[in-house]
Amino acid sequence: MGERVSDDITIQAPSGVVWATINDLLAYPEWAEGMQSVEVLETDDDDRPTKATFHIDAKVFELRYTLSYTYQHDAVTWSLIEGDQITQLDGEYEVTPKGDTTHVRYTLEVDLTMPVPGFLKKRGARRILDTGLKGLKQRSEAQV
Repeated sequence: MGERVSDDITIQAPSGVVWATINDLLAYPEWAEGMQSVEVLETDDDDRPTKATFHIDAKVFELRYTLSYTYQHDAVTWSLIEGDQITQLDGEYEVTPKGDTTHVRYTLEVDLTMPVPGFLKKRGARRILDTGLKGLKQRSEAQV
């Protein structure tokens, strides 16, 4: 079973800007630390990504994985289809408009193929979560 982490942040940007940032997977290498490339494989009728492959430089090793995306009214969830050295990479952005700002809750669950102590997996998952929220906030606020 993977390590689950969750946190939230308030972004000084309207929810439409935040959603546009989240859904623009091809721009992730510009703001998501370690992201080398993204290939969108499938989109839905609203042109939102539903399947994408990512290439990450995790400093210790490089990682490729493919995710499947599902959209609800106020959230996007993703789950791992296949990946190098990982067996689970499930997550969710829950987006709540708050006037001119947006509240985002990010939940992530990660597991690896290699044996790693739980506290190290949790630390890695927390780092992904923290850098993801920080990058989303900076990128979204820069577009306002």
